[in-house]
Amino acid sequence: MLTLVLTFLSVPLFVFGLDCSGLPDGNYELGCKSYGVCTGGAVKLVNCDPGQVYDDNSGSCADPSSVTGICSQRRDCSNKADGLYADTENHCKTYYTCYNGEFKGHNFCSKVTVFDEVQQTCNWPGAVDPPCGTKGQATTSATG
Repeated sequence: MLTLVLTFLSVPLFVFGLDCSGLPDGNYELGCKSYGVCTGGAVKLVNCDPGQVYDDNSGSCADPSSVTGICSQRRDCSNKADGLYADTENHCKTYYTCYNGEFKGHNFCSKVTVFDEVQQTCNWPGAVDPPCGTKGQATTSATG
């Protein structure tokens, strides 16, 4: 089980693969624990050291206490089962991992998806129950 969780924690590097073609050289956030460095259209993935998170302001890894935004925020996992949880305070655009009662960090969904706790993955809002998605909510349509 530990191997599975540790493997999962490294998944964002691959899931949020960065295509540097057409992007200016620089650092690009891939999640709270990693970033991509674009140079001449090529990407190099960088993992933050344990205990550090990506700081969008500096473009490098830093102590969470010196970072603003979602990556500086911790969640209480002391009474939660191992798993992934929607970060409702961020409109479910992020989610966090709890393992052995410890907070293991935030991860990001793409700009058009939200976290689906049932499926344990990012999903289209229309396929996710509230409060994260709109599944089952009535829609109105114009008739003419």
